[in-house]
This record gives sequence, structure tokens and C-alpha cells, in this order.
Amino acid sequence: MTQERSRTIFISAAEASADKHAAKLIRQLHKELPQLNCDGLGGAAMAEAGCNLLENLVDRSAMLTHALRHIWFYFKLLGRIKRYFRETQPDLVVVMDSPAWNFHVAKAAGELGIPVLYYIVPQLWAWGGWRIGKLGRCVDRLACILPFEQQWFIDHGLKADHVGHPLFDDPNPVAPWPSPVQQVLGSVESNEHFPTIAILPGSRDHEIDHLWVPMQKIACVIKKQYPQARFISAVIDESYAEKLRGRTLDELEIDIRRTSVEAVTRHADLAIIASGTATLEAAAQYCPMIVMYSVNPLHWYLARGLLLKTKHISLVNILAGKELVPEFVPIFGRLNAVAETALALLGDTCRLEQMRKSLQELIDPIVKPGASENVVRIIKEMLPKY
Repeated sequence: MTQERSRTIFISAAEASADKHAAKLIRQLHKELPQLNCDGLGGAAMAEAGCNLLENLVDRSAMLTHALRHIWFYFKLLGRIKRYFRETQPDLVVVMDSPAWNFHVAKAAGELGIPVLYYIVPQLWAWGGWRIGKLGRCVDRLACILPFEQQWFIDHGLKADHVGHPLFDDPNPVAPWPSPVQQVLGSVESNEHFPTIAILPGSRDHEIDHLWVPMQKIACVIKKQYPQARFISAVIDESYAEKLRGRTLDELEIDIRRTSVEAVTRHADLAIIASGTATLEAAAQYCPMIVMYSVNPLHWYLARGLLLKTKHISLVNILAGKELVPEFVPIFGRLNAVAETALALLGDTCRLEQMRKSLQELIDPIVKPGASENVVRIIKEMLPKY
């Protein structure tokens, strides 16, 4: 009996969220294909899951303006990856998110005839649609995480599958969080309710730089009307917690913990949250929210006029096809409007409850585990037969 040839998969994940989702995929791969070798670019989560990292990119993750500082590093790294592909000839390359980097990785693999799967695909339906041809030349198949993406890419001539969102692969990702009454009063017998507001500026350095202080200023306005209000925030690791604590306003007390977005939003009355995947995590807890983001004004007006193809910016509103939650993108000059919106919501329990119900109706059909299993199924189909 001939022993089956060992397989090697290369996975590229450049940011913390993709690293986390890649780790889930790697564990599922090892469960179903125990002899599989996994090499890649990523972070600590991938390494812990059993991936041999050629480089830890997560610490360097940034948006484009920050990535430019490291352009020479990425240029040399791409050379290393091309050499690795030539020498190792992996059976399959999986690239995840981060198109500014992963388009280059996918192209390098494709030039050597190595099949490429794009998991967590670029949001070309929102902006940058002209890159669809480039994407089609770089990859063989797409694994889409949002329900409407599959048909959009199929309509543009690409082979695409909807696999579900990896956020919901964990059977019970939310850790218990003491209720506001227990925290503030030390008793569950009081009927008085003090509002709990989640302040979530995102995990990237530029998000913290541009959103953390403005969000706190909004919180200060809320605290004037609700002196007993409780403010909470979640961070991915202790280093980010220290960054936030070091920039916390003296007049504000915020409970900052290393925990999940799901944990802090499950018990929050309202979230003030950065636009991004975190809005989907908060929506999964039916948490009312106000979405905001900081963008250079000139860049915004250029992007809005020439590049953006969607009416809304936040994922929740894009999925809903309407403004289900208030969004302030960009926020420049509108902090007072955000604060007024927050106070109006906190003062209207009926509106908050209606927003919770609308979020539930939107998110329940999406919250289904199995994304990693579905991607492994596609990988098995794509692996060359020997």
C-alpha cells in the first residue's frame, strides 16, 4: 500500500482578526487532515494552532498610511515568500483579508501554478470594484463570509462560495460579565438601573489614536446627564489595555479589560463603536450601537465621490440595506451630534428595544457556526490529487 504524500498549505493572515480566524481554520484542518503541514504568515494564534510561521505580521498590521512606513520590510518579505514558493511548492495557498498585501502573495503563488483560495474576501462590492479583474487573475476560488457576497462575485465571473462568518464558529464565545447593578451596588435587589455604555475604538493603533479620546469626550457628555453611568471597554491584549489607560481622561473612569467585544456588549445598554467587524460582534448580542470612524476629510470626499459604491458604511447597515443603527463616518466636526444621539437613545427605552429586535432579526440568520468546516471542505476539493 502506497503511503499518501504529505500535503503543505500556506496561509497568509496579516492582521489580528485574520490571525484569530486562521487559527480556527488550522485546528479544523489538523482535525480532518492530521498529516497536513501548515506554513504561513500570521501571529501568535496561528503559531499556537500549529502553523510554522515564516514571519509574524500581526505586530506590523496597520492601515495603508501606517504600512507605508514598512514598505521596505514588505518588499523584502515578498521576495522571501516567492523563494519559499519556488523551493517548497505548497499544495495550496490560502490568503485572508488584507488585500493590499495578499494580492501580491496570491499573484506570486499563481505565477508558479499553485492554487489560491481567498478566504475573507476584499469588499470590492463596497469600493475598489475595478480590482475585480486583478482578483480574478490572482485566485482560483473565493470563500465569502457575508451572505450577499457569493452572488456578487459570481455575477462578476468568479467562483465563489458562502461559508459563513468565522466569528460564530465558537459554540459559546461570550464570557460572563457581572451586571451593572452587581458591579455598582454590590446587590441584585435594587430596581434602579444605571446605564452601561461600551466604548470600543478598535484595535489598530490609528483607530486608538483617532477615536479613543473623541469617544471619551462623548462619554463625558453622557456622564453629565447620567452620573452613575458605567463605561466599559474590551481589548485584545494587555499592551492595548495599557495604551487605553495611558490616554484615559482624568474625569472619566472606564473599566478596561482583556476580553471579547461580545462579552462587553452582551450587558451594555449602548455601544459607541468603531466601524468594522466589531459591529457584527455587537449585533450578535443585539446591542444597540452608534457607529463612528475617523477619516481624513480630503480622503473621505475623494472616496465618497469616486470609490465608494454603498450608501452605508457600517457592516450592520450594509447588511440591513438601511440605517438600522446611527453611523457617523467620518466624525470630524460631529462629536456633539454623536453625543446628542447617544443621549436620545438612552432616554428612549422603546427605541432601544426596537433596535435590539431589529438587530436580532438581522443577525439570527447569519449566526451559524461552521465557517471553518466549510472552508476545509473547499480546501479538500482544491488540493491536487496524487
